Amino acid sequence: SELSFPKMDKVKHAILPKRKTSIPAVFQSHIHYKQIFKAALTEQLNIMLFELSQRLHNALSKVDMSLYTPVKDERSQGSCVPLCNHMHPAKLVMVKKEGPNQGRLFYACDAPKAEQCSFFKWLEDVTPTQTKSRPSAVLHDLKSIGAYLRSQKIALYEECQLLVRKAFETQTQRYSKFKKFTNSPASLDGDSKSKLYLKLSKKEHSSLYSKDDIWVVSKTLNFDPIDTFIASSAFFGPSSNNEIELLPLKGYSPSNWRSNTCVHALLVCNASGELASLRNMEEHFNPSTLPLIPYLLKMDFHSENATKRVNKRTFVPPAMSLKSSLMSGPVSPEVAMGLAKEMIQRFSLNPDQATSLVHIARMMTSCGNTKPEKEHQSFPITVIRGVFGAGKSYLLSVVILFLVQLFESSEATEGPRPTPWKLLIASSTNVAVDRILLGLLDLGFEDFIRVGSIRKITKAILPHSLHAGSGNENEQLKELLALMKEDLTPAEKIYVRKSIEQHKLGTNKTILQQVKVVGVTCAACPFPCLNALKFPVVMLDECSQMTEPASLLPIARFQCEKLVLVGDPKQLPPTIQGSESVHEQGLEQTLFDRLCLMGHKAILLRTQYRCHPALSAIANELFYGGNLIDGISEQDRTPLLDWLPTLCFYTVNGMEQTERDNSFYNMAEAHFTVKLIQSLIASGIEGAAIGVITLYKSQMYKIQSLLSGLHCEALEVKPVQVSTVDAFQGAEKEIIVLSCVRTRHFGFIGSERRMNVALTRARRHLLIVGNLPCLSRNRLWGRVIHHCKGWENGLQNASQCEQQLNDILKGYLEEWKEKEQSKRKEK
Repeated sequence: SELSFPKMDKVKHAILPKRKTSIPAVFQSHIHYKQIFKAALTEQLNIMLFELSQRLHNALSKVDMSLYTPVKDERSQGSCVPLCNHMHPAKLVMVKKEGPNQGRLFYACDAPKAEQCSFFKWLEDVTPTQTKSRPSAVLHDLKSIGAYLRSQKIALYEECQLLVRKAFETQTQRYSKFKKFTNSPASLDGDSKSKLYLKLSKKEHSSLYSKDDIWVVSKTLNFDPIDTFIASSAFFGPSSNNEIELLPLKGYSPSNWRSNTCVHALLVCNASGELASLRNMEEHFNPSTLPLIPYLLKMDFHSENATKRVNKRTFVPPAMSLKSSLMSGPVSPEVAMGLAKEMIQRFSLNPDQATSLVHIARMMTSCGNTKPEKEHQSFPITVIRGVFGAGKSYLLSVVILFLVQLFESSEATEGPRPTPWKLLIASSTNVAVDRILLGLLDLGFEDFIRVGSIRKITKAILPHSLHAGSGNENEQLKELLALMKEDLTPAEKIYVRKSIEQHKLGTNKTILQQVKVVGVTCAACPFPCLNALKFPVVMLDECSQMTEPASLLPIARFQCEKLVLVGDPKQLPPTIQGSESVHEQGLEQTLFDRLCLMGHKAILLRTQYRCHPALSAIANELFYGGNLIDGISEQDRTPLLDWLPTLCFYTVNGMEQTERDNSFYNMAEAHFTVKLIQSLIASGIEGAAIGVITLYKSQMYKIQSLLSGLHCEALEVKPVQVSTVDAFQGAEKEIIVLSCVRTRHFGFIGSERRMNVALTRARRHLLIVGNLPCLSRNRLWGRVIHHCKGWENGLQNASQCEQQLNDILKGYLEEWKEKEQSKRKEK
């Protein structure tokens, strides 16, 4: 389980490997757990390194670099670089403008812009002067090689400097009981007394870089393993002098790398999730600090001797001493159950929501040492499975109010606790965290802090936030002041102003220690402002979308004792960058999935309050086995327009096409979708009520481009949300237009989880735009089309209804022009 950047002979004709590490449902010990997940995460990173190595060597094999020498001699004999009109060597440039030539390379004049001549020649048109067997493209200098590789989407930084600097032995003052101050050396990263810096050869926008980027650094252009090491970036971007501090991961030996060595570097990917998870397991997944460990490993831990040795040489510490642990509940069962019943009535919880609250009440009062026959009551874990629109966020807001009252009751009756009761709300996305906190505000609860980055937090939450991920205090204030200059609503301006006031006073920083409720994304858990805090109760939302190592970040780091997991395994799985698995027991298997396999019974929230019953019926049949209950009626979801069907499939005779990044688009569908949006807005529908979902990024960009190119004051299309399925999880709109794109093959439009999300975002109208002959061949889409046929005007040909849309649009624009003219006359 070590990182490696493979050499050419290992990748040249090889097939990209798939992930093989299998994650079991139960683990023998915490050591076994760490070994498995370390292997899984390292394997994933190695596949990304393998893929980059393969692309690099394939790209280099297509060009002739025999004329390149490390010595900088631009006019070396035999050079095939053409001369511009000034009779100077031309420079190699890549086409950046969107179009058919995007990414192609050409030669142009290398003089300053004001003095450039009109010389132009495509790279492939430059004929070599040497032997006939050479490839058509001849690259004689590093600058050209770098430009060529970047055109192949390989981020090469040629001729960088590797700097090795001695770390300053700064003296820090530390308070002592016996001496007023004692001096101690500052701690350094690892055991090294020196630090590594990569001085980049060119400046690029800071947004390209982040903390925990993976870099491969080599003395040679073919990245020979002997002269190559792998490292991660220590900070979020280059310094003012374009240097990146590196933390070696594999292959670095100080004796092989002197300061000021000329190196080439490859930016592989950002691995913040993987590296943060590895550090978290190493530092915090420990039985002595995490009482929840036995319950995460297996269900029958009571039957085993906690002090059993695996072998005579290795001591395994007890998994947990249940009696001495911090697992006791805050109040008596009678008080907790009484409060739960009161909350159920006050907030009108449905039977499934009520069951969830009662289960959490029991969990909070259990001590973890009950008899085996009552084990189901003693587990400090509650698993809730909520279908789309089931009121999960509302339920969690009520649960938070319930827990806060329990904490207060505990402190009033039993006094302060060694680890004070605090609740952490965590999720993989900012939207999910903010949705719960907005629910708390709706219920009148404001005593919480949201930790995160300024631009990622919902404006209404900003006054209650601590911006710990945005650099120093002054930078954070500048960012808030910059927000005020943006296009904000009056309400949003009030929130930002209030946030600026709070920031200047330092109020939220002070009360972070006192508040009982904190909201954060899993990625923000390592923020320094949270270092000293412990959260005995952790609530994980949308955990079906998180890998288990990501879920473990808030659990292990903050010494969780009681855990609430909420998710829906029928919706989108975690996104695993850069690799596929040969089975379903890899990193795709979430903590939610594994706990259910282990034997935990999830409480199902069956009642949906979002979709028109006709729309929920599709998902109910295809994905939920008929278990769903509609919490709203057809009368609650009446049509917004007389001419607009609740459910409709518009068949478009378009053709799927592929972009350079292998993402698909369909221009006929894009044009019809935009026409449909225009007609809806012309009929009086607010743009914010419309959402467009597509399964491909290229199609999303095409639709966004067409909408932004309308330039029509009469139609306010800017508020229309156009996103991929992944970005729409958890969101909803009154009207959803779903563009399917594919006309020949299904691709992942046939994925059940993606289909489920795409089909369950609409409250009143679901308008599907696709190719009928193609989609009818798929079993699932065939059933969707069958549902559409059951509705009046539920199946329409786009070409036939286009005239109706044109008439609506024409009538609206004429009326708008008349109103504008009459306004001018009045003036």
